[in-house]
Parts: sequence; C-alpha cells; structure tokens
Amino acid sequence: MLRATFKLLSLHNTCRRIAFAISNPKSWPISASLITMGNQSSSVNPPVRGMASENEVFSKEELKKRLTPMQYHVTQERGTERAFTGKYNKHSEGGTYYCVVCHESLFSSDTKFESGCGWPAFNDVLDSGKVKLTKDTSHGMVRTEVSCLKCNAHLGHVFGDGPRPTGKRFCINSASLDFKSYADQKKEAS
Repeated sequence: MLRATFKLLSLHNTCRRIAFAISNPKSWPISASLITMGNQSSSVNPPVRGMASENEVFSKEELKKRLTPMQYHVTQERGTERAFTGKYNKHSEGGTYYCVVCHESLFSSDTKFESGCGWPAFNDVLDSGKVKLTKDTSHGMVRTEVSCLKCNAHLGHVFGDGPRPTGKRFCINSASLDFKSYADQKKEAS
C-alpha cells in the first residue's frame, strides 16, 4: 500500500512539473524559438496523409480550414494544449476516441484513467499498430512521443508510470482527439 501511494504521489509530482514547464516557456532551459524552429518544415506546403485512405492527401490550407487553431497546432506543429484545459481531461462517458485528423480509432474509454496530470490518460491503445512511438527530446526532457500511424498527427506522449496491467500512461492532448459514445456507435451500426 505504501509503495502504491508513493508511486501515485511521484506520478502526480511529475505531471505537475511537466504541466508547469509547458505552461511557462520562460522556465524552459532552452529558447522557445529554438524549439519551434525544429518543428518547421523546409517545404512550403507538404501534403499530409488524410481521411478516407492513405493515398488521399491534404494541404496545410485544407487542414487549417478543417481543424481549429489548437487542433492544428497540436497535431501538425507538435504542440501541447495547456494542462487541465482540454475537453476530454475529465470526460468519463463510455466510447471510443479517434484521431481528429484522419478519424482512426485509437483509444477506448475502458482504458482511460484519472492520472491527475491535466491531460486525458489511457493505459493502452486499441491496437499498437495504430500509433507510432518516437523519441522526443524537446523542452529539455527525454520522452516518447505518440503519433497517429495513419496520418502522422501528434497525439501526446507515453510514460512508464501508468497503472497495471500495462504500466503505461498515454498522456494525450484533447485537441488531437474526437469522441464517439458507445450509444452513438450502436445507432450508426443499426
């Protein structure tokens, strides 16, 4: 019991430090301009794989029209929404979470848990073949970035301090997700 309590407190403190660092760019050990510089593309308007099939592409302009500014910033510019502000952080309805860019099903509400970090947290994905995990050294930290495999949209990060049975905490931006309840899915199937 004591070990579990310590692990939970450690997780909470880690989340608070990350939330503070992201919300306060002046606290970052490197310049914010250097961080954004690394995320800029050398191409003026590269195509982005999109919705209906892997062969369909969307330009930056198309995505900017379809997505909100925050959704575009998070998914296309590898941004992060402020902690505790996302619409799915405290969301508890049963259903499926989808990539906001390509509508690929990624997470189930059955694996969502309250981590206290300020972003929706899941202990597993629907299918490991639907996400790409990449080393991320931005913001002066070493983390594992989670991206949608189908469209390469940035989703968030995964950490090794989640609950059993996986021990993983997929910390995902609400702005990168769409949600469909089980009831709505059942209506569509009928």
